[in-house]
Amino acid sequence: MPTRSLMRVQADPAPPRGGASRFFSSRNFLKIIEDTGEVGFWSADLRSGTLDATPGLYRILGLEPSAELPIGLLIDMIHPEDRAVHGDQFAMLMAGQPINREFRVVRPDRTQRWLQHRGEVALGADERPSYGMGVIFDVTARHDSMQAVMQRHDRLNALVTVTAAAFWTTTPQGELSECSQWMILTGQSYAQTRGYDWLEAVHPEDRARTQAAWTTAVQHASAYNTEYRILCADGIYRWFNSRAAPVLNKDGSVREWVGICLNVPGQSRYGYQGLTVPDTTEPDTSDRPLTAAQVRAARGMVGLSKEELAKMAGVSISTIVRLEDANSPVRPRHDTVMAVRRALEQAGVTFTFDVSAKPGVREA
Repeated sequence: MPTRSLMRVQADPAPPRGGASRFFSSRNFLKIIEDTGEVGFWSADLRSGTLDATPGLYRILGLEPSAELPIGLLIDMIHPEDRAVHGDQFAMLMAGQPINREFRVVRPDRTQRWLQHRGEVALGADERPSYGMGVIFDVTARHDSMQAVMQRHDRLNALVTVTAAAFWTTTPQGELSECSQWMILTGQSYAQTRGYDWLEAVHPEDRARTQAAWTTAVQHASAYNTEYRILCADGIYRWFNSRAAPVLNKDGSVREWVGICLNVPGQSRYGYQGLTVPDTTEPDTSDRPLTAAQVRAARGMVGLSKEELAKMAGVSISTIVRLEDANSPVRPRHDTVMAVRRALEQAGVTFTFDVSAKPGVREA
């Protein structure tokens, strides 16, 4: 059936007695589809090269419905960069081959659109391609969305490349899943990163507190931020700041963890590793307040619950909760923070406040 015939009103059979007709013409269905502005149809006599199109296709191509639409015009509208690959579409149809292509067109007003074109062929009585029909979708919005996602992905990759030594993801339970950059950094094989075996690349002195900090973060679905030495693939231990955050599902459960390892240049948290002798005079940090990350990490390292720490420090449990929440609008008094700090130090940790690194915590 020629495409334009779909636009004609068809005879409506007599409706059932006492009710409306349940019959809709092809024209009704076609109009509903084409009113989306994203689809148009065509039919063609492949032997004469004449093409018949619906109003929806004219709209997509930015042409007046009264304009002639020879096959050659549609080919000429293909973007110059895509024409070499996709300019053979009607030649394929005339050879009896169906098509399914995506390409750009340049409309008369010089705007560009992405189209998806699907076409089929019918054979004549002589078994040669005689008649073709097709549908064209305007998929510009989809391509724009994909381009935006790819752009954000490329930006993230560029940012990670210039700032991080390794990017990694883990399962909700905290086991490494995507860790190719970690394997390059450490020289570990994929099998050597399973479970918590990745800790074998962490310096023995840092291993226990690193595991404790990570276990605490996973158990509480809280941000992870710690520093440790990694045995790199070249056999040298280097300091890294490791950070991770949970990616949550709509119900609040953890879908996965995303993390990075950042190089820590210059002075390390446990001593100077440069080539010159540093100033050994250390400022008095015994009265420094703790960060939320320090409190969380220290409590995890010594294995205290919030209730146990509150009892040891002589403060309320809500005070511990506020201390471990960096975004809490209510901050405890200085003497209260110091009481918590002294309790944690008595439990076996030391807090560090090196000028070249973030405040940290380690075993005493």
